[in-house]
Amino acid sequence: MPALYRTYRPQTFIQVVGQEIVKKTLQNAIIHNRTVHSYLFSGPRGTGKTTMARIFAKALNCLNREDNSAEPCNICENCKAINDNAFIDLIEIDAASNRGIDEIRNLKEAVRFSPSQKNGYKIYIIDESHMLTKDASNALLKTLEEPPKNTIFILATTDTHKMLPTILSRVQKFDFKPLSSTELREKILYITKAEKVTIDESVVNQIILQAMGGARDAESILGKLISSGIKDIDTEFASTILGKNSYFEAYALLEFLSKGDLYPAIRHIHNLYDEGFGIDQLILNLLTITHSLFLIQISPNLLDTSLLLESEHDKLTELSDIIPQSKIIVFLQELERIKSQTHSAYIPYLPLELIIVQIWGKDTPPSDAKINTIPKPKEIKKSIPKFEIKESKAKYEIEPQVQKPIKAETKAPAPIKKPVSADIDNVQKLYPEINKSISKANKSLSVIFAKTQPIELSNEMLTIAVESNFYRDRLEKHSNIILDSIAEFIESIVGINFIAQKITAKAHKYELSHQTDNDEPRDMNDTIADIFKDSL
Repeated sequence: MPALYRTYRPQTFIQVVGQEIVKKTLQNAIIHNRTVHSYLFSGPRGTGKTTMARIFAKALNCLNREDNSAEPCNICENCKAINDNAFIDLIEIDAASNRGIDEIRNLKEAVRFSPSQKNGYKIYIIDESHMLTKDASNALLKTLEEPPKNTIFILATTDTHKMLPTILSRVQKFDFKPLSSTELREKILYITKAEKVTIDESVVNQIILQAMGGARDAESILGKLISSGIKDIDTEFASTILGKNSYFEAYALLEFLSKGDLYPAIRHIHNLYDEGFGIDQLILNLLTITHSLFLIQISPNLLDTSLLLESEHDKLTELSDIIPQSKIIVFLQELERIKSQTHSAYIPYLPLELIIVQIWGKDTPPSDAKINTIPKPKEIKKSIPKFEIKESKAKYEIEPQVQKPIKAETKAPAPIKKPVSADIDNVQKLYPEINKSISKANKSLSVIFAKTQPIELSNEMLTIAVESNFYRDRLEKHSNIILDSIAEFIESIVGINFIAQKITAKAHKYELSHQTDNDEPRDMNDTIADIFKDSL
């Protein structure tokens, strides 16, 4: 089975998706016989440059083309030969592998020969023309300027700025733009309908995002899904083939940050990493979205809305009204700086966490004080001896003034509580007290335990839900500490079974209960540091 981009390659101007200005100009040139001897098609990959050149060549050599029409018939001998890559007067050259002066000299020799058919055109398509060496480009100059009659050169490139200015002055230049999300969606749905395949809207959006405006890329990605033979393509299947795309997850992260919800923002990053999302791709998606916010805040007219998905514009407008421009600018600068650091970082998501805390962790008030309040540590005043200088006849003497010791207040010992019966309701009721007990033995362990939830008690075995495998492994490693703390309050529980699953909203009431009554409030940076210092 040939690749989709070859099977569904447009064969007429009307089949080409997008590039309306280029199409209209070339069609008028054909109809009114105003073609020039050399063209330059420039633009991103997969936007139709070579395809348009082939259709243009086919229209000029079509034997049955109607008057006042630029559309090739696709049934005459010449059209069929071009469709089969067998037309002698259509020569395609890859400048990436034929870039030297010798190849250009051979081309100049071949150009002298007239087209094989009377009133026909000899068309040279030079792809990746920016790859030609400087000497080869200079050798091509004269031929481009004055080629033989009925000979046309079409240069295609993705990097116009790499070409000689003298060549650019001798060609008629056409700029090909990335396809809009609407145009790509039209192309994808056309192919799936022809292939008799159904596809979820979310998968279409994922293909559009990964294609980045290129029709050929979109067709290649869709080809991976269709080649499996599955006729009903859903999000789960697409994720196994294409990988997970964090574009919409990046929006969710920015929404947390816009509200000052630092804790859920960091937890969101951890969850994405545990679920297999690439942190480097997340950073690139954040860069793309944050740049759009930056443009909207300067002027909405700067943003090319044709490249956005249908619901994106409203989200961007809402976020741009909430997030200050100063934070957007700093966030853009820092994302650009760390985008290549994830591969070398010991913890891939740490660079992203650090810049988020640096930008949003200072002065943005959280929306949920219970979860997100980050208290600052109290200042500890130390007793420092004071020194006075006393004047003496013989010399100056330094005598320390020693402060009187301060007697610590003694508290009455707390009454010993008898453990209650083993019951899941009792476990849930005493969960904050259990967490306080764990905190006395290991503060960083209590931080993790605060994000768990008891869900079942059976045969003296307590089952506890944990957010991720990462945290579950660390809790299992220190289950003896947790069992000892549980035994202070609940009787007859002999073991714990930790399972990784989603935590319900009910569990959040236990969070931040890891501080004991005598604990000083802890800065979040200290807590994170404890977790990684402690070999959990």
